Formats: sequence, structure tokens, C-alpha cells
Amino acid sequence: MKNTIIKLLEKQFIRYGVVGLASTILDFIFLNISFVLLGNSNSFLWLATAIGFLVGTINGYFMNSRWTFQYDTKGAETKKFTQFAIVSAVGFFLTEFIVLSLAHTLDLEKNFAKLAAVVIVFFWNYFANKHWTFKK
Repeated sequence: MKNTIIKLLEKQFIRYGVVGLASTILDFIFLNISFVLLGNSNSFLWLATAIGFLVGTINGYFMNSRWTFQYDTKGAETKKFTQFAIVSAVGFFLTEFIVLSLAHTLDLEKNFAKLAAVVIVFFWNYFANKHWTFKK
């Protein structure tokens, strides 16, 4: 029984990582596209970061609710998306803080700053969604 639970958790964590990777790729793509469209100015880095994060969050919700956690959201779609959005909002503010701090204070290139934020926020999002949003 214990081995079955551990294998399920490992599978779930790996799936969350795959979804996270897909969402992160979308996030980076939209971060960079938005940054260019906004004029390559650090003044708009916060907006480009927000756009990328939003696209990644929407993708993450749908893939995680259906594939990673296999949660039946029927009748609770709005509630579950709201919970996911709250977890993501906290993650978003953590991401913004980390990216802006590293990019402006330490003069780290935006993509490296974003990568550092992604790693930290990944763990926050996984545990919060597992134990709150998609808790069975």
C-alpha cells in the first residue's frame, strides 16, 4: 500500500513537472514576444512578465486539473479555477518580486532571472495546488 501511494505521488509530481515545463515554455515565449512588442524597455518588464505568467497559468490549470491531478471539476469549475488562480496569483507576485529584484538589483538578464523564479515558484504552486485546489 505504501509503495503504491509513493508511486502515485511520484507520477503526479512528474506530471506536474511536465505541465510546468510546457507552461513555462509558453510563459517564456509570451514574455519575450511581449517584451519586444512593448519596445524592449525595462520599464515594461513587469507587464511582459505578467502576460507570460497569465498564459502559463491558464495552460497549467487545464492540464493539471485534467491530467496531473485527474480532478473531476464538473460543477466546481469556477471554484477550482478561482483557487488555482489564487495560488497562481501568489506565485505571480513571488515571480514578479524575484524577476524584478534579480534583473534590477543584481543586473541579471531577464531570462535568467525568470528561470530562478520559475524554480522557486514551481514548488510553491505544486504543494498549494495539491493540498488545497485539487485536494480529494
